[in-house]
Amino acid sequence: MRDLSPRDPRRVGPYRTAALLGVGGMGRVYLGLDGEGACAAVKEVRAEYAYDPDFRERFARELELLRRVHGPHTPRVLDADPVGRTPWMATEYVAGPSLHDLVHATGPLPEHTVRFAARGVAQALERVHASGLVHRDLKPGNVMVSAAGPQVIDFGVARVLGEAGEDGRIIGTPGYMAPENIRRQPGGPPSDVFALGGLVVYALTGTGPFGEGHPSAVMYRITNQEPVLTGVPGPLRAIVSACLDKDPDRRPSAARVLGALGGPVEPAPSADTWLPPSAVEVLEGIGREYRSAVGEALRAAEAETAGNGRSAGGGGAAGSGKSAGDGGFAGDGRRRPGRRLLAAGAAGSALVLTAGVGTWAAANLGAEEPPAPERPGGRERCEITEHIAPEYARAAQDPPSLPSTSMVSTAFSADGRVVAAGGTEGLALWDWREGTEIARIEAEIDPMGGTPVLSPDGCRIGYAARDGAHVYTLETGEHTVFQQGTDIGAMAFSRDGGSLLLTDGGAGADSDLLRVDLGTGEVTDTYEGGGDALSLTVSPGGAYVAAVGYAGGVKVWKADGGERVMAAEGAEAGFGDNLELPNDEGDVVYMTGTGVVHENFLDDGEPRVLEPAEVPENGLSEIALNPAADRLYASYTSGEVIITEESEEHYGTKVWEFSTGRELTAREDAEYVGWITVHPEGEVVTGLPLDHAPLWIMEPEDLSLRDSIG
Repeated sequence: MRDLSPRDPRRVGPYRTAALLGVGGMGRVYLGLDGEGACAAVKEVRAEYAYDPDFRERFARELELLRRVHGPHTPRVLDADPVGRTPWMATEYVAGPSLHDLVHATGPLPEHTVRFAARGVAQALERVHASGLVHRDLKPGNVMVSAAGPQVIDFGVARVLGEAGEDGRIIGTPGYMAPENIRRQPGGPPSDVFALGGLVVYALTGTGPFGEGHPSAVMYRITNQEPVLTGVPGPLRAIVSACLDKDPDRRPSAARVLGALGGPVEPAPSADTWLPPSAVEVLEGIGREYRSAVGEALRAAEAETAGNGRSAGGGGAAGSGKSAGDGGFAGDGRRRPGRRLLAAGAAGSALVLTAGVGTWAAANLGAEEPPAPERPGGRERCEITEHIAPEYARAAQDPPSLPSTSMVSTAFSADGRVVAAGGTEGLALWDWREGTEIARIEAEIDPMGGTPVLSPDGCRIGYAARDGAHVYTLETGEHTVFQQGTDIGAMAFSRDGGSLLLTDGGAGADSDLLRVDLGTGEVTDTYEGGGDALSLTVSPGGAYVAAVGYAGGVKVWKADGGERVMAAEGAEAGFGDNLELPNDEGDVVYMTGTGVVHENFLDDGEPRVLEPAEVPENGLSEIALNPAADRLYASYTSGEVIITEESEEHYGTKVWEFSTGRELTAREDAEYVGWITVHPEGEVVTGLPLDHAPLWIMEPEDLSLRDSIG
């Protein structure tokens, strides 16, 4: 929960806004007060989406889904306007944290608490399934905890049973996705039941039934290993075990689970009747913040009335930020400290934005934009260690820093000075030599493909999301979403920095890779058959574009004109980087299930294959090439790191002639390093250990640890 800024509207529909609860790619969620002082979680759509008819249709569909599933454990829709100039929706406000944040704050919960919560969630699922729907993303973060009991939220990816539209995408969150979802098979109610079992284990133990770490490792355990139920008491273990059966046909229905747990539950009369004292304290703290925000809003309304004769329900125009008594600034113009509770961006909200969550967005249409700062000396690059948007710089100074356990991917700036990390709680940029955080952008990065990418000039950072390609201008704070409403599977900047290369994660193998102009948003080129790419790269000089699709296979095109110059089978998609174009001379390196292939698509020579002496049963998950250090790094989801040395020739100066393909031994404690990223000059290598904590800075020769961040 945070104070309002000048960019925030003072009214949304009939609601006066009191505080900011959360922000995402589609809009913002506010704590709102109606004319009688009653509170709601009010979601206002971003202005640019308001003019998209396809988005309006999806918004109306989400609204209808929420109305269909309302019950004791799902928030009620109070009011909405899906057809107005700026669509909005208001639901019941849940004054409490998510189950994820509550367990993070207090530790594992007692059995009686978890049983009560599980009954409420099962009751909600029974109603959802009876309404002909599947939630598809049930997880601890999508269960809010109030004094009265649990509330299931976020139906943005829900699917109507029998509805067309299963497109082979992986939907859900690693750790709570059912095996059939991971295999891209149609998921139904049994998938939600599987997630319910995982949710119960998390609440009881603080860890999901398949552990934590790299998404590929977690998903491998889900499909191939039994759940860890240590800490689950006997009376619940049989129920949880049945929910987590790998065969969806053997899992019980939500109704049967509810019956086994003890049947439906009524809302609790008070928090202490079902929550432990530590959890009650958390809810009481959120209640105090809620009352403070409401009090501030009411005092601001009174000040408006006294100052300019408006009614208490008045306020500035939406987006103007010009109300007297603005709740975001003190009287002398200094920013008051923002209110923070747990992961309070959504802690008290009954609405979670479903299109990727980012807590800084462009102003509403008509709002005055701040002028772009001049670049000293006409410099061609953005010095992001020195010139950063105030919003991002302030966030970096506002603890806590981006938790290292939330990191899922990393990237270097082109000049090598800055390393960016993307995670489920946002983007963070560090000066890795100094170990200092210089910028933070709150955004929910999809662990299945939301790797941050930095533009060659260092001026922008972006990531792929289910609602489009998000791009942030680091010096001004401008936030733009390209190809809005499209599930972007992967993205990359062109080498000249003027375009984005984008894939459609749900379009299938027959769709095309797109080149989009950053200035106009127009598609300027297409690359045939590349629309399903999971991994995407551009050669150093910008001559070629290469991609590996969801189903495997590598394709290479000329960047100008889109002519395809290579198509090869055998490449594996993996879960990290799996493709390299080390030069503009036709060399390509890609990953297979058992090794790495290096070939040149401009000559007829035989490809060179590098395979480890012992290949783990689940194969490689990602590769990274370091030409400056003559190293190729390959990660295994089974927890090994292999370093392969090429010839003594400098990588990229010749066609790659590997003299030995000799395997080297990584440092003994490097059981697993994921999301390996190489410094542009090969100076260091970054990576994430299995538990994603912290970000390692490693020596390029042997991956010995030099430093860590986070």
